Amino acid sequence: MGRLWLVLGLCALLSDAHAGARAAPAQVPLAPFITPAQLKATLASHRGRVVVLHLWATWCQPCLKELPLLAKLAREASGRGIDFLAVSLDDPTEQGAARVGRVLLAKTDDPQWSPILKANRAEDFVADLDPGWEGEIPAFFAYDREGHLRRTLIGN
Repeated sequence: MGRLWLVLGLCALLSDAHAGARAAPAQVPLAPFITPAQLKATLASHRGRVVVLHLWATWCQPCLKELPLLAKLAREASGRGIDFLAVSLDDPTEQGAARVGRVLLAKTDDPQWSPILKANRAEDFVADLDPGWEGEIPAFFAYDREGHLRRTLIGN
């Protein structure tokens, strides 16, 4: 009888350990990185379509609030010839990529929906996008089908 209790106890322990392993959350993929040169190439690859570039960060509360709506809008607008490109201005580190991935998973269901900008000199990037832009976010830049900046919208 003692052996039966020992075997049942071991089975229970193994069962709990196995259940605990299944209950552990899966690792969220890291958000990818994009350099200013890669971003320019990506914008150029969308010629013939209207492009809305959205710059945001996880530390920006208005940005977080609008992410689910923008992800939905991006899916719906694609069929109308409008492409949304979201780029995070979070820390371009592995820790930043993990944080952005978690936020994107929660807000858009896609942890890789928005890459993180990896720029050596952020001020050069800002001046290159729009000399009138001072770096506030959220920021939207609308490009026409020929790739020319037509409109800038700053704020939520």
